[in-house]
Amino acid sequence: MSRCLESMLPGKSMQYLLILVLLFTFNKLPLMAQEDSLVIPFSDGSRMMLLSQNWAEREMTFTYEEEGTDPEKKSASRAFFYSLLLPGTGEAYVGEEFQSKLFLGIELVGWGLVIANIINVNLRESDYKNLAVQHAKVIREGKDNQYWINIGKFDTIFEYNEERRRERDIDALYPENRFYFWQWDFRANRYNYDAYRIETREIENRRLFYFGAIALNHLVSAINALRLANSHNRRLEEQSLNLGFDYNPRIGEFTFSIQKSF
Repeated sequence: MSRCLESMLPGKSMQYLLILVLLFTFNKLPLMAQEDSLVIPFSDGSRMMLLSQNWAEREMTFTYEEEGTDPEKKSASRAFFYSLLLPGTGEAYVGEEFQSKLFLGIELVGWGLVIANIINVNLRESDYKNLAVQHAKVIREGKDNQYWINIGKFDTIFEYNEERRRERDIDALYPENRFYFWQWDFRANRYNYDAYRIETREIENRRLFYFGAIALNHLVSAINALRLANSHNRRLEEQSLNLGFDYNPRIGEFTFSIQKSF
């Protein structure tokens, strides 16, 4: 015969009190000629087992086993590579929900800044190129980045080409046709254009810092997940505990034993 009782006792002290009550009650039970076992599971994840080979002999063995809520060991290498690929996933694998959300949140913020930077730079590029079209009679299509730098340094294409000839840099000359032509209406507009273009390039360079922060977040999260996995596994080993009670009411002998794994 096997019986199972569900206990909702809040603390370990009450569990130990139940042990004493069971021992006392067992000594008062009438003699029986059959084998029996009593298993008492606890709601906090521990388990108690009361075993008796022969009620007629009134011999009883009582054992108490402590079990963790998450007895599974975690792979440290798996946690490391999870977070290296996507920060926070290694922490989630180990069971650290708060740290998982923290690293994942940093990742999302980092990529959000990169996307915002790309959009901002594209809008600013369109603005300063439109300014050149409006005030320097530039044809916008088909120009490389160096062209947009050069038109901010000289009032006209003729001044630019003259400077290149003086420096004997013939390869840098622009054909003096409509496609490459520019002529600023006011020098102040050229200054404003060039300042705005330089500021846009400085904003674009911030993207490197964002990418660096994202890469650092991956590395820190991976190392942290590795540390958490190792700590989790050590904690499981330290929490392995077995208590044993042997009681023979016929001769009044009581034996207690404790075993802890490291």
